[in-house]
Parts: sequence; structure tokens; C-alpha cells
Amino acid sequence: MSISARLLRSLNRTAAIVHEDVVYASNEEALVASLKILETRESFHDPLFSGWRDRLEAQLAGLVDRLSLSSIAPDLFEAVEAIRAALAGAPDGKAEREAMQRATMRDWSLLVERLASDPRIEAAERTRIVFETSDAELTRIGELCGDLLPAENMQDTAVTTPRLQVYLADRFDDASLRVTDFRPLPGGYGKETILFMVEGQALSGAFVMRRDRDEPTMDNDCHRVRYEFPVIRAAYDHGFPAPEALWVDEEHRLLPGGDFLIMTRAPGTSGGNVHGAAGKVDQALVDLLAGSVARLHQLPPMRELGDLTDGIASHLWDLPLAEVTRRYIQSIKDLYLREMAMPSPAVLALYGWLMDNIPEATGRPVLLHGDIGFHNFIVDDGRLSAVVDWEFSHIGDPADDVGYVRNTVGNSLDWDAFMDAYRAAGGPDLDEARVRFFQIWGHVRNLTASQLTTNCFETGKLDELKLGHVGHSMMAGFLRPIRDMMAG
Repeated sequence: MSISARLLRSLNRTAAIVHEDVVYASNEEALVASLKILETRESFHDPLFSGWRDRLEAQLAGLVDRLSLSSIAPDLFEAVEAIRAALAGAPDGKAEREAMQRATMRDWSLLVERLASDPRIEAAERTRIVFETSDAELTRIGELCGDLLPAENMQDTAVTTPRLQVYLADRFDDASLRVTDFRPLPGGYGKETILFMVEGQALSGAFVMRRDRDEPTMDNDCHRVRYEFPVIRAAYDHGFPAPEALWVDEEHRLLPGGDFLIMTRAPGTSGGNVHGAAGKVDQALVDLLAGSVARLHQLPPMRELGDLTDGIASHLWDLPLAEVTRRYIQSIKDLYLREMAMPSPAVLALYGWLMDNIPEATGRPVLLHGDIGFHNFIVDDGRLSAVVDWEFSHIGDPADDVGYVRNTVGNSLDWDAFMDAYRAAGGPDLDEARVRFFQIWGHVRNLTASQLTTNCFETGKLDELKLGHVGHSMMAGFLRPIRDMMAG
């Protein structure tokens, strides 16, 4: 599929799909209709052209046979045969076909006017010609306006307030239930996140929906909610400040689209973004963040999770830290090579370096959050309310999470103070070289994820336009700190 076709398809998917019988009430609706036509012309030129040609040939052949045109109207017969000859000699190139179709449609339009009005043809047959031509034209216009587009392009699976309300009222058998607030969050390259509030007899309060894409941008770890849900529940049940995960739904007939999980919404707001904190962090919050990471790393092996994913499996709890790390990095590299249409030599060179420099360390493997930082901390009045977004969760070296924290805090806190607080809360002693290795790995992992995200767009697995840039525009932001740390 050409670049322009991909762009048109993505724009089409981004816009809301309108009903086929709509009378355009807004510029937005008219834009969607125009995008469908452009996408069809660009992506389905061959079936669009061949369908038109075959239908016209069949209609012309029928006229010749049914009306005996060569006998009653030799001039009309010659004109019909000239168009049939043009159809039979259609060129191969797209531009040439479009030019030929325009010329033929003009010739056929002028000819059919003559056929529909020529007294040598019986009146009933002239009316039939009008009807047949109208039917053929309706078919051609229907295809041009979207009938050739794949069915999944036309299905609107967006979660809306009315749809969510119907789903919840049905799930809880509560006709009184109302969705009183509904707010999709921006971003969400991995999953959709929607905040909503409900008032009802069976369910009431503030909640969060985490929803899978039709295809995950990175299909490993807990990137599907059916894997993320049990990890969140296990951490919560062990007393860690994870969200209260209520249920996961893989059926959801009333909300077609990706699977989703529902959680109680923790009070507070995000502590920052992937690049750092939302403000300078005082020592009390440093202590709380460090203590929470240490607390996670002190949780006992969660063998109840069983063999959930490649990165959370029962045998991993008993392996040496270096071996668990090696297997995990190897699995991400294998995923990258398997999925990427055009792998980056810089990324693979970094994987070579990583596999050659895995630190030997004592201690036991622990459950890792995998994306821990201010962007995934919900802070309420200076207190840590919850750690969210567990889709990168896996078993590994505690230095993996600590290195990732260091990548995300920026200049927002005193790192020595953070490490002192981490150790005081029970976290293991981690030397500088070990943490630096996992800082480098954290950037490589995120670079890998960003490239796999854009690869999903460029290969046609996903059509959201916002996915098309991250693997390119974010590369420098990952490679520069990696090189600085390796050089230092």
C-alpha cells in the first residue's frame, strides 16, 4: 500500500464513521465521506476499475444481443462496439486506466443518451436502458464511497458515554446506573485509558478503564489486559499501592473492540511524565517513592501467578539474577527482529553490547513494575496513592526498576538521597555500574518499544496516525543519553 493510501486510511480511521444514509450536517461528516472516496481511489483502484469495466461490458453485450442493434441501428451498433473495443484494450498503468475510464465514460454517457431516445428502439427497452444504467451507476458510486473498504474499517468501536452506560447497566442489572463523567486520556500508545464516574445502586464511584488496542504495539509482558489484570491484583493483594483491579472483560458484546479491565480510580493526579516529575520533589516524597520501590522488591515470589507470560513464569523465581536478565533482554530482541520490517542497526548494536555486559549480582529475582517513574505515580496531596500501568511487568533484577526510576526523575530529586531512602526501606545495595547498565537497558527497551509502535503503523497492523512518528522522532532522545552513559 502506498504512503498516501496509508495516510488516507489513517485519517479515515481517526475520524468518526458516519452512517451510509447520513445527510451531511457538518464539515466533519463531509470530511469523513471525502476521505472514504480518496482512500478507495488510492487503495482499491484495481477492483474499482475492473468492477466498472466488467459491468459496462456485460451491459453493452446485453444490448447488442437483446436489441439486434446491428440490424435495427447499425450506427448505434458501431458506437457500442467501439466502446467494447476500448474496454478490451484497457492499459495496465493506473494513470493510463484513469484517463481511459474518463474518456470511455464520456463516450458511453453520450451514447446512452442516444440509446434512451432513439425511436428505432422500443419504448419499453429504452426505459430498461435507463434503469440498467442507473443501477450500474449506483453500484459504481457505492463502491467509490466506501463499499469496497474492509468491514473492520467501517466498524465504529469507540467507547462513548452512552455505550459504556448500556454496558454497565447490563453487567450489573441496574437500570438506574448512570455514567456521570467520562474522560479519555490523551497519549496511550500501548492502551486506551478512560476515566469515568458512575452513580447507581449496584455500582457507584470513580473508575478507570484500560483497554487493549485491536493489535498490541508490543506483544509481550503484560501488554494485554488479560495478563496485566492478575499482576495488578496480586500486587494489591500483597499490600502494595497498586490500583484496585475490579474485573477484566474479554467478551464485552456491548462494547465491541479491544478487551479491557476496570479499576477503582485512585485519588490524585499524575506526578509527571516520562521525562520527569511535574515539579521539584521534596524529601518526604523522595522517601515515599523510594520506599514504595523497595516495598515492591521485598514482596515474596508471587508463584500464584504461575506461567502467565514469558517474563512471569514459575521457574524464573529460582534462577540467578544475571540469567533472568539475559533471558528477558534476549526475548525483547527476538520480538524486535520478528516484528520489525526494517530493524535499526543502532538498536541491534546496543543489544550486542547489552548481552555482553549483563552484571553478575547476588540476590533473588523480584517482581518488577518495568515502567516505574513519576509518569506512573498517582500523587494525592504529597502522598503516593497508586502505581499504575503495569504492562511492562516482569520478573528480574531490582536494579532494573531502580535504573528506570533514575532515567525518569531527571533533576527532580537528590539521587543519593533516593538511594539512601531505598536502602533504608529494605531495598538491596546496588552499585553504580549495575544501576547504569539498567539505565542503558531502560532506554534501549523504550527505543525498541517506540520503533515497534511505529512499525505497527507502517506495516498496516494499526491505523492510528499518532503512532507513525514515535519510532523516528524519539530515537535521538534515547540514543543520546545511552551514548553519554556508555562513554562515561
